[in-house]
Amino acid sequence: MQYTAPHYYKEFHCIGGDCPDTCCAGWQIQIDPTSLKKYKRIKGALGNRLKNEINWKESCFRQYSGRCAFLNDENLCDLYLDGGGEKAFCRTCRTYPRHIEEFEGLREISLSLSCPVAAELMLSRQEPVRFLHAENPDREESYDEFDFFLFTKLMDTRSLIFRILQDRDRPIKLRVSIILALAHDLQERIDRNALYDIDNLLDRYSSENIWSWFENRLLQLDQAGSRNEKRRKTMRSLFSLFDHLEVLREDWTPYLNNARKILENAPVSVGKTERCFHKLFSDTAAEQLLVYFVFTYFCGAVYNGNAYGKIKFSAASMILIRELVRAECLASENMETAAAEGTASDADESVYISRIIKTACRYAREIEHSDFNKITMEHLLDNENIFGLEEFFSLL
Repeated sequence: MQYTAPHYYKEFHCIGGDCPDTCCAGWQIQIDPTSLKKYKRIKGALGNRLKNEINWKESCFRQYSGRCAFLNDENLCDLYLDGGGEKAFCRTCRTYPRHIEEFEGLREISLSLSCPVAAELMLSRQEPVRFLHAENPDREESYDEFDFFLFTKLMDTRSLIFRILQDRDRPIKLRVSIILALAHDLQERIDRNALYDIDNLLDRYSSENIWSWFENRLLQLDQAGSRNEKRRKTMRSLFSLFDHLEVLREDWTPYLNNARKILENAPVSVGKTERCFHKLFSDTAAEQLLVYFVFTYFCGAVYNGNAYGKIKFSAASMILIRELVRAECLASENMETAAAEGTASDADESVYISRIIKTACRYAREIEHSDFNKITMEHLLDNENIFGLEEFFSLL
């Protein structure tokens, strides 16, 4: 069995009650069958509490005011404290914030963006993400219906996507435009079962000429005169995706409505304010978010065949997080002052990095922790009339 993880993976350490949020509230905590059997065998006071605080029909812990029944007032887990430590955890609690994607002969392990500590590890660092590999030769498995040929092509494509995304000699708009177009062309070959032609596609997108071609194309689109209107229309459509999703936390809807109102009423961003915002939400922040989403989800296209949808989801997530951060900046007097002065101090940058981390966590908790939300977003983004390549280009 092969294993892959980002290079910062082993740096993660849970900070328990010192965490600014808690992973034990805001969503249903499912209990795996093995842990359910273990909990049924526990005796005494803890056993009685488990009997009462587990929804045995739904295989999950009960919640009170959105908080797990075992989460105490200090944001610590009573099951951990009274049950002998981590051995008392179910698989969900033992694993989080680690996220595992399973493929034949491969496990890809990431840290969930919804965890504040994990998000800080991703977004506070400047160096490009590297991926580490390990092997356990004693563990083997095979899947009955796993398209290994498609999977290898997805892996090859993702490697090229990472190279493009992490080419910091180019602006992020250009990098993201190219990976969107690459995924679009890849999808066309998947749809007509022309996987044999993917190597030629990757060669073409590996060419140095691809950069100048897209630079010219984006310049033509910017000079067309309707970019701002297309951007407003597409951004409105992007935010309307939230109207079709389930809400996991009570504070999400008022937060989102306020952000949408601020962005709708804001003038077209120009001059010092926009330059200041881009200094705070840098190309590096956008890159790290995109690498996270692509690593986590892109190769899952082996199961549904929608590689283009995975890249659209990744790009849309980065853009939505960016715009939610923008709304918070527009509402901040400190941001206005820094913009007026044309600069931001180190203290200002620290505040806004923290804000980016908090906003990314908030988004991830609402979207990534609901299979319904992820599937629905990917499905809605398939509408090329609303979310085609040029529409996405206008948002970058």
